[in-house]
Amino acid sequence: MDNLLPKIKTVRVMLQGMGEQQDAVFRMAFKMHHTTHYEIITRESAEQPDLVLVDTDSEAGLASWRELKAAYPGVPVAMFAGKTPSETSPYLAKPIKFDTLFPVLRSLSQGGHIFEVSENTESAGEAPDSRAPRKTTIRRFSPRRGLLGALKAASHGHQDIAVLHEGRPVLIVFPSIQRVLLTVSAAELERLSKDDHLAVVSKIVPDNPIWKEKAKVTIMSCLWQMAIWTAQGRLVYPMTPQTVFTLKRWPNLTRLAPVPESMRLSAFLTKTSVNLNVLYKVMPLEMPDILNYLAATSVTGFLATDDEYAAAQAKAENATADSMNVSSDVPDDQMAKEAQKAVSPSAEQPRSLLQRLMRKLLGKR
Repeated sequence: MDNLLPKIKTVRVMLQGMGEQQDAVFRMAFKMHHTTHYEIITRESAEQPDLVLVDTDSEAGLASWRELKAAYPGVPVAMFAGKTPSETSPYLAKPIKFDTLFPVLRSLSQGGHIFEVSENTESAGEAPDSRAPRKTTIRRFSPRRGLLGALKAASHGHQDIAVLHEGRPVLIVFPSIQRVLLTVSAAELERLSKDDHLAVVSKIVPDNPIWKEKAKVTIMSCLWQMAIWTAQGRLVYPMTPQTVFTLKRWPNLTRLAPVPESMRLSAFLTKTSVNLNVLYKVMPLEMPDILNYLAATSVTGFLATDDEYAAAQAKAENATADSMNVSSDVPDDQMAKEAQKAVSPSAEQPRSLLQRLMRKLLGKR
């Protein structure tokens, strides 16, 4: 499904006023991040930055921030500081926290993560506590409906199946060779995948070697991509925030459509079991990214869930709750402690790979 995979986005970042260590940290972090390509540019570059980060812990840094804000009026110019800003501004707090760096950078590049100065804000105060409980409301979707449901059902059969919408074929599934022939454009396939009430018809087709030869997309990559398009930041039914899940094995992410933070989620979920509330607590990622990842891994069979989920799956047609609340304010029970241990430095796991590489780069032990 290479022609359908969204291209990795490039975000051009300008760093100003950084010391050698800070500059090295950003360069190493950007080098190891694969879902978005972060490119560092300079003021001398002819390219327009998508994001400017300015170290504002000095008066010179503040002056540089004001200058760059005027020089790039249509670009987010963010303060990178150890103290909360004295002016309303996009804001990245020091020190860099690798578990939240890229979600914050993504928000900054999209014009978000603004620190609002109010009368109650102390300019010399500490940065807001990123560990404060977060709450959000999520919606669910059924993977058995629409185009995704038809593809999933056809992939489990033994006959070649054409999936039609309004009398026209959208895709033809060949289970024997684990391939799919797409008969519409990627944009059209995405549009149809997002329609929960799409009327589709599955029809057996005769063996056709020419069609099979033209089928270049694997069923796995097609299911993965269509699950992301269908989910649209929703939780796959019948999972709930209390459903315990883990990964059976690591997906081959180099051959599948990118999901933000999929590398981190895969590494974490292959070594621990959590529910959505606990995951939201220990890995403060963007909820839509988490839910799209869960949809993709669930539909493709990589995600393993507990017995409660399996029982609920048998009653999928009796869905009642379409939306529910997720909160990171969960008790420190055994599951939460084990999950926190998996993402925190410890005697057994002193530092993450990125942290260890950075300490070597900076000449530390």
